[in-house]
Amino acid sequence: MNAEIITYIFIFLLGVAFVLPACYVLVLRFGNKQYAFFNKLKWTGVLLLGLLCLSITIPSFTEMVFPDYRVLEGPCILEPSESKGTSIDITLTETNDTFSFRDAPDLDAYGKKVSYYCQVTTTQNQAFEINYQVFNKDTQTLLYPN
Repeated sequence: MNAEIITYIFIFLLGVAFVLPACYVLVLRFGNKQYAFFNKLKWTGVLLLGLLCLSITIPSFTEMVFPDYRVLEGPCILEPSESKGTSIDITLTETNDTFSFRDAPDLDAYGKKVSYYCQVTTTQNQAFEINYQVFNKDTQTLLYPN
C-alpha cells in the first residue's frame, strides 16, 4: 500500500478520533453546567482540529474507499525530485501532468533528453498517486514496475 494512502487514512481516523469525543464532551458533559473556561476552550480546540483533519480528507473519501482508479499513460520524462531525497517526478509530456513518487526507479538515465513511456495510476481527481510503471519508449518492454 502506498505511503500517501496510509497517511490519508491516518489523518481521517485522527479527525474522527478528535471530533467524536469533543462533541460528546462539549454537548453532553458541559451542557448547562459550570466548568472552567479553559476546559471548554481546550475541547473546542480539539473539535476544531478534528474538523480540520476531516475537511482535508472528506473530499477524496469515496475515491480512497472505492478503488476506482484512473490510469494515465504516454511518453514521459523522469527527473529526480529536488526536495525529497530519493523520490522521482514523472511528467507526462502529452498532458504536462507531474506526479511525485517516493521510490525512484533504478534506471540508467534520467532527465529531459531521455524519454520513456509511463503508466501512472492515480485517483480520479489525481490527488493521490498510487503506482507507476516505466517502459522503454521504442520496444515497449517493462523497465521498472512499482
